Amino acid sequence: MSTSTCDQTMPFVRIIELPPVRMARSGNGDLEEFNKCWSSVAAEDEFSLFPRDFLWFNPELNGFEWLYALPAGREDAGGYATFEFPGGLYAVAACRDEGADIERTNRLIHQWVAESKVFEVAPTSGPDARWDMGHIITPPNAQEMLGYHQMDLFIPIVYRGG
Repeated sequence: MSTSTCDQTMPFVRIIELPPVRMARSGNGDLEEFNKCWSSVAAEDEFSLFPRDFLWFNPELNGFEWLYALPAGREDAGGYATFEFPGGLYAVAACRDEGADIERTNRLIHQWVAESKVFEVAPTSGPDARWDMGHIITPPNAQEMLGYHQMDLFIPIVYRGG
């Protein structure tokens, strides 16, 4: 199996469904400050099956926005704005957290969706707009051993034809 970032092999695409959840958002704020705030909250979570943070490019802000799925019952968002994330279906594949590999994998997932007879890309405007997003899935000790982070890319999808 090639690890080259030039490899054009179609990635294995998983279909997952994220639940609707209240999320804190960085907006146009400092991403590092947002990370510090929510990393301390994540450290309080003794058991988590997946990272709660996502990064997407928000075209309404013309920039990246960091999101954090609030734990059930948590009202304090650390001063950050919150919103009701609509959840929904996503086509997901893993890649290295490196520009060229992210771009290649994103393009290939979009190609996979475009060729699908079952799915199409979800609308990117309106009150329930969802955009491509990703999150780091590598534990810190694995990143140290590998020398890079692994990232899941999430492409919002819907069933073709409604």
